[in-house]
Amino acid sequence: MKSKLLLLILSFSVVLFSCKKEKTPEDKLADAKQQVIGTWAVQSGSVTYYDAAGKVVKTEPADVDGGIQIQFVDATTVKTSDSPNDPYPYTLTNADGKIMLNVINVNYELKVNSNTMSWSLESEYTDNNDDHIVKGILTIQFKKV
Repeated sequence: MKSKLLLLILSFSVVLFSCKKEKTPEDKLADAKQQVIGTWAVQSGSVTYYDAAGKVVKTEPADVDGGIQIQFVDATTVKTSDSPNDPYPYTLTNADGKIMLNVINVNYELKVNSNTMSWSLESEYTDNNDDHIVKGILTIQFKKV
C-alpha cells in the first residue's frame, strides 16, 4: 500500500512540475525588447520563393553586407555601423503572435534570443514568371557581438 501511495505522489509531482506555462504575447514582446538591446553583426541573408500552393520553389542567397553592424541603443533607437551618427527610431510590437520590428517604415518579423536574431520580410509577387512564384521571404541573420 505504501508503495502505491508513494508512486501516486511521485507521479503527481512529475506532472505538476513538468508542465511549463506558455508565455503570453505580452511576455514574448517584453522578452524581445530586452534581448534585442546590444550590437548585432549581419551574418547572412537568403530569399525563399513560394508558389501559390505554399511550396518552396527555390532559395537563393541575398545580397547583404556582412560587414554591417546594427546597434539597438535603447528601447526606441537603432544605429548602423555605416552611419553611426544617424540614429533611427524603431518599435517592437506583437501582431498575431509574431514580434514585429518597424524601422524606417518597414515591418520585419523579428526572432531573437540571447545570441542570434533574424529579420524576415515577406513580399507578394504577381504570377507572371516562369516559376509561378507568388511570394518571397527575405531573411537576414544576425549574431550578437
